[in-house]
Amino acid sequence: MLRYLVPFHPKRHPHFFTDVLVIGGGLAGCRAALAVDPSLSVLLLCKDGLDNSNSMNAQGGIATVWAATDTLQEHIEDTLLAGGELCDKSVVEHVVNRGPFEVRNLIDIGAKFDKTSCGEIMLGREGGHRSDRILHANGDSTGREVMRSLVAELRRRPNIRIWENTFALDLLTVSDCCRGAIVYWKKHFEKEIIWAKQTILASGGVGQVYRETTNPSIATGDGIAMAYRAGVEIRDMEFIQFHPTVLYIAGSSRSLISEAMRGEGAKLVDRNGDEFMWAYDSRGDLAPRDVVSLSIVRHLQKTNTSNVYLDLTHKPKDWIYARFPGIVATCKRFGIDVSRDKIPVRPGAHFAMGGITVDIDGRTSMSGLWAAGEVSSTGLHGANRLASNSLLESLVYGESAGRTASKIAKIMTNDYNVEPVENEPLTHCDQMLPEPQSIDLTDICNSLKSLLWRKAGVLRCETDLKTALDDTMLWSKYIFSQQFPNVAGWEVQNMIIVARLILEGAIARKESRGAHNREDYPKKLQNAEHTILKNKDF
Repeated sequence: MLRYLVPFHPKRHPHFFTDVLVIGGGLAGCRAALAVDPSLSVLLLCKDGLDNSNSMNAQGGIATVWAATDTLQEHIEDTLLAGGELCDKSVVEHVVNRGPFEVRNLIDIGAKFDKTSCGEIMLGREGGHRSDRILHANGDSTGREVMRSLVAELRRRPNIRIWENTFALDLLTVSDCCRGAIVYWKKHFEKEIIWAKQTILASGGVGQVYRETTNPSIATGDGIAMAYRAGVEIRDMEFIQFHPTVLYIAGSSRSLISEAMRGEGAKLVDRNGDEFMWAYDSRGDLAPRDVVSLSIVRHLQKTNTSNVYLDLTHKPKDWIYARFPGIVATCKRFGIDVSRDKIPVRPGAHFAMGGITVDIDGRTSMSGLWAAGEVSSTGLHGANRLASNSLLESLVYGESAGRTASKIAKIMTNDYNVEPVENEPLTHCDQMLPEPQSIDLTDICNSLKSLLWRKAGVLRCETDLKTALDDTMLWSKYIFSQQFPNVAGWEVQNMIIVARLILEGAIARKESRGAHNREDYPKKLQNAEHTILKNKDF
């Protein structure tokens, strides 16, 4: 039987009806909503506001073939190489080929990318790319500009309704088909049943399960957790990309230092000023992210230090301030002048390559449910995402999921007579242990994040992974026996599910591939296989 985080009673909770429900207000969700046929109604749910998402915070840019000297084939090959032989080649070809069209669409609706003095779009380069093919906006605020243009277009569409500050609790299923979601309005402190002909999950990533992360506080893996509870297939959760350069200031929140900095000539150096990357990889500072993160961790162990540094001080001050205004402002808050000071950095959890398994249109294993963006596992990234391919993926899959889902919704009838039965809450054991108010959620959350960082970070081994899984299983026994009345409790429950999926995937993959590095299994197996995870009794 399907389990839910909270009990709900169809006759007691208000109902809302829409043709297409989109859960998630980042790039993938916004693009999906815009791709729905204008004759259909769309409800776009945002956990927070439209101004808070990984997409909004994206610095580096969008990777696509734009220059005459670049080729689609080279972008395809670079993506396949970075992906550790686990990419789906047909998906890579599809996304790369669609890239220029999606970027042109952004420009058509008003997105303004940075240009050269000649009026041509400026292109940068990041690790793993052999050519300049990264489009950026406002220096290092690409996500904010892209989202600005999409949100403006959303607000011009009369068929699209936006609910901000709305938490999706669980998918609503009838006869193994997704028919919408159960949501909680944070503003009105009430639950509501959303009926939808088709539902698109675009709820983002899982970074908050790690102590060190670039992700915003809302990235607690809610979409993956509720899809898993509903019996939807999940894939490759062990592949967590650790961005190599995260600003490291003790006691402060972690801030991303864009890979574009290294693309523009910044050097990774240790405390002695030595450019150490060349000792680990022939591509130096522009090696793919998994290589750079692992190299930094090994060098920190070797030198017994807590961080390395990014050095851009050899570049002109005016150029630095114009190219990276956001990073300059962030560093300035901590007394760091990027034009004369080295930036302390270390790796942090950044992007989940795994997630809900989808086909080339974004269709999941459950009828009526689609997924796009970081919540999904498309086959584009394989075992390691090539820099700046994530915004590209969100655009391509958001468009295809929205367009294809709306085609199906358009031929469906408005038959909502079939209602779900009243459901009991998700429980893990018969005995009701401590009351919710007696559980320190902050302590549980911090303990979980610290555990994942120590035991399932850049370098892993079976002993640590199994210890971490045992701990999360123990926490599950009393966390899932509770009825929490608020988002904080539901988020912790979702984070525990996601943590267990990451750990189970990491234990099962007895090799080192891409972003998954096992000290006890340092070699890559000859045959690349996916790790498939299906519902268990939580």
